[in-house]
Amino acid sequence: MVVDNAIVIVDNIHRRLEKGNRPQEAAIFGANEMFLAIAASTMTTVVVFLPMLFISGVVGIMFGELAIIVIVTLLASLFTAVTFSPMLCAKWLRVSSPSQKKQGIFAKFYDFSEKIFTSWENFYAHALERCLRHRKFTLIGFSIVFACSLLLAPFVGNEFIPEEDSGDVRVTVELPIGTRVEESDKVAKRIEDIFVKEAPERRYLFVRSGQVAGIGRTSGQAAGSHVVSAGVKLVSKTERKRSVKEVGQVIRKQIAKIPGVLKVDITTGNPLGQLITGTGGKSIQVEIIGHSFEATDAVANQLKNIMEKVPGAVDVSISRELKRPELVIKVDREKIGVLGIDMETIADSVKTYIEGSVATKYREKGETYDIYVRLEESNRQKIEDVENLAIASPYSGKQIRLGNIATISETVGPEEIERQNRERVVRVSCNTFNRSSGKVIEDIKKETDKMVLPAGIYINFGGEAEEQTKAFRDLALLLALGIILVYMVMAAQFESLLDPFIIMFAVPFTFTGVILGLLVTRSTLNVISFLGVVMLMGIVVNNAIVLISYINILRARGMSMEQAITQGGKERLRPVLMTTITTLVGLLPLALSRGEGSESWQPLGVTMVGGLLVSTFITMLFVPILYAVFENRLKKNGGAKS
Repeated sequence: MVVDNAIVIVDNIHRRLEKGNRPQEAAIFGANEMFLAIAASTMTTVVVFLPMLFISGVVGIMFGELAIIVIVTLLASLFTAVTFSPMLCAKWLRVSSPSQKKQGIFAKFYDFSEKIFTSWENFYAHALERCLRHRKFTLIGFSIVFACSLLLAPFVGNEFIPEEDSGDVRVTVELPIGTRVEESDKVAKRIEDIFVKEAPERRYLFVRSGQVAGIGRTSGQAAGSHVVSAGVKLVSKTERKRSVKEVGQVIRKQIAKIPGVLKVDITTGNPLGQLITGTGGKSIQVEIIGHSFEATDAVANQLKNIMEKVPGAVDVSISRELKRPELVIKVDREKIGVLGIDMETIADSVKTYIEGSVATKYREKGETYDIYVRLEESNRQKIEDVENLAIASPYSGKQIRLGNIATISETVGPEEIERQNRERVVRVSCNTFNRSSGKVIEDIKKETDKMVLPAGIYINFGGEAEEQTKAFRDLALLLALGIILVYMVMAAQFESLLDPFIIMFAVPFTFTGVILGLLVTRSTLNVISFLGVVMLMGIVVNNAIVLISYINILRARGMSMEQAITQGGKERLRPVLMTTITTLVGLLPLALSRGEGSESWQPLGVTMVGGLLVSTFITMLFVPILYAVFENRLKKNGGAKS
């Protein structure tokens, strides 16, 4: 992209030298002739990136600095192309006559490439002539190609951000609540054996039984003696045959066979990257919001059964699935009212007896220590012990047995109660394997739409789905703004509304190339590839701008429309091919990269290569033919361009 402007200027100066102009004249008039065209083509790319500087959220964070770099670089390349390049051409560029033909490897390569470009120019001019004679069939044919490509769009998966194959496999296993650390350690050793057997391409591994509170909370993991955490780091992606997801799937199947395992969560992405992008936890999270435990738990179980049947969904779990034993104390309010005891007194007394409270402080050598008091462990083991707790009346000072004023029962309850916007929420979440998260979410939504929810209960998709919706909405806004701004820039350059309208028909074929590129490479539409689509809006019109501008120049010199289209296309083909090829060559390493971490930006390369390749070759025929159709219609109606 940086050299595109210089290529157009130098090519035009070279053509003037071939026609016999002196070097200085060729440099001045050649640069002046194409200045408006390259300025407009540069500005179309700049205005696409400009809105990225003012957008917030994930899109603004990820692409704001990229936009600044691209804008500054393109403006600098435009300045260099119209000042420095013509000066160097006037000083150094010369055209050798046939009698001065040089010999050597470079001269042979030049002659060979010249023959190739000349043959392409002649072929393109001949193709343009044929398409001009059969305009209707040409336009219909390209329209059918575009329509057929849209039919392939549903086969393209979508997700938030592509997951890198960094070689990290992390496992969190939950056993029944209350499981002793000794039992958890036995499960941990079995998991270690599975890692050793099923992951020979490992670099190192770790296993930890009895997760300590606070560790892993940032990614939503559980804590307690019943939790086993493990992980394995694989060798570099280029040194193994299996992907990290394939290794994770094998480990997942083996761990599921261990008796007593209630929940398994296996993640294979980079943990630091997930925290930065805000995608910690499982990739798909469905939130069930409502006050009633019974109603939300019933909906959660129903939804879990649905998600387990969806292809590609793995590690399905409910956030409130595990229950812990607890005692429920139902106080007789009439009795305590008569006795002069309030609820706060009962709660504080039970807390002191069972959990303990600070009775006094101990000071030694300037340090202060809290002294907690509570019942001995032998006196707080059974329900009867709780029933025999003495509650003192704050007014009479009498000791009342708790069992005389309350009913105590043993039950099970949620380990924790999550809230969102002050409302209780339970999450049903899952990871994905061999399928994009977007397609899995689509299938889940189809089933949830059929569900009949109890009153006061509603479902919301959170996690990556929520972030993806926000990011795609911002990028769609950028896309719409980009198209409008590109049209405005071209309208100012051409001083016409018709020519920019014709050039904008290069945009639809961008989507044709993008869809084909994503399908061929089995990539997904994500935030990165969507950025490529936005960038293409300002790039794909550049070739059409240069072509239509030159056609208008030739017509102003007295050529007929058909002759101007054929001659203009022939003379502009070389710079168009050169700018396209240089851009494609620069993007190919990004699109074809297979190294570690390449998954993040590879979709950008695939999107831009596919969109640029297809749109360039199609629009070089489609746009000139459409130009001829509109010009003929204007001529018949006796109108002028508006």
